[in-house]
Amino acid sequence: MQARTRRRLAPDVRRQEIIEAAERLLKRDGPAVRVEDVVCEAAAAKGTFYLYFPTWDDLLEAIRRRIIRQFDEAHPIHIKTGAELDWPSLLEQLAVAFVDSMAELGGLHTVLFHTDFAHRRPIPEGDNPISRLIGVIRAGQDAGAFAKADAYLTGRLLFAVIHETADILEAGEDRKRALDAMRWTLRKALEPEVP
Repeated sequence: MQARTRRRLAPDVRRQEIIEAAERLLKRDGPAVRVEDVVCEAAAAKGTFYLYFPTWDDLLEAIRRRIIRQFDEAHPIHIKTGAELDWPSLLEQLAVAFVDSMAELGGLHTVLFHTDFAHRRPIPEGDNPISRLIGVIRAGQDAGAFAKADAYLTGRLLFAVIHETADILEAGEDRKRALDAMRWTLRKALEPEVP
């Protein structure tokens, strides 16, 4: 990799360039990326990297926050008590959006969710997709659209299904087949019992 010419930039711009450089490399190369690769890609000094990110995990956490924010902006969840919503369709749309966003991450998905980083730095409760899924399930239950199962455990298990769908798509599984199976599983798991 050829070093780029360094430029004097405002601190917030330089920090953002480092994040974007790391994202590009991690998407392409996954866990093999090192600090040296990122600073070369960003045309920054190694000391500059550590000025903004004291540890590698700090950089990964900044990237993860950015990805979560971008997902939230693209797919806002507006749950209003008593609102007339097609809860099964809403849940499926969010699940497909999550799967697609994970698939777009390439090797970055592996780094953020399948390495020791994920255990060292768990996602904060408010940003955690499992917590959000549980919230959607509870709201759908309150609206009478979902079965009255244990929302916490059902949400955790269904997140495993959604996340595994992203993993198998990344491994090359047929998209339509995988998404159809995921949708079926979500609907059956939450289908209200018929009296």
